[in-house]
Amino acid sequence: MAASDLPISLPPEKGSHRKGIERLRKLTDFAAELFLEHGYEATSMDMLIQEVGGSRRNIYERFGGKEGLFSAVIAEECRRLAEPLESFTLEDECVRKTLEKFGAEVLHIIKQPRVLELHRLMIAEGKRFPQLSRTIWSAGHHNVKSILAAWIQRQQENGKLRSALDASGLAYAFIHMVTGEAQLQLLSGGPCTTEEQDRRTLALAVSLFLAASQETDHA
Repeated sequence: MAASDLPISLPPEKGSHRKGIERLRKLTDFAAELFLEHGYEATSMDMLIQEVGGSRRNIYERFGGKEGLFSAVIAEECRRLAEPLESFTLEDECVRKTLEKFGAEVLHIIKQPRVLELHRLMIAEGKRFPQLSRTIWSAGHHNVKSILAAWIQRQQENGKLRSALDASGLAYAFIHMVTGEAQLQLLSGGPCTTEEQDRRTLALAVSLFLAASQETDHA
């Protein structure tokens, strides 16, 4: 899912005056911080109004209430998350080096505090906001898998990888091998994996991927 396809966007401020735009941005930025830190239930309209001013009436007129505000600001966070992923390009020169570089970048992304907060929110609020949870998943995981799957298919067409294997399945398997341990540790409140752990994990993931997907050594 591209950032432009996200189902909810921030409503425009009435008129185009600078103060109105700044006030809306301050409100949504602070709301995002509160929702990501405290979750939906523990964040109140009073907390927002106390910090940024305004009134309940203004929030309800613009967003339809707390639920609408939550949906709008989290969708905006997803758009920001998707931007760097959508601009990521994979080279065709060396399969092994490209996988190593891509895997290292994905590991770096999933360890970012903002990304972890979004994933925790997705888990906590998935039942209440199923569409928004799917949006969070799509902005991160789905984008990464789609980018890698397209690259794998291109390598298959070029004869560098076995064409009999499903490109999407290979992409999912590789991403899971790379990110599974680090993401589980972080989301469950454990310590962050070390650089040495990440190097070992990435080296094993690349080796297993190549062993399964290459008929001859193109790496």
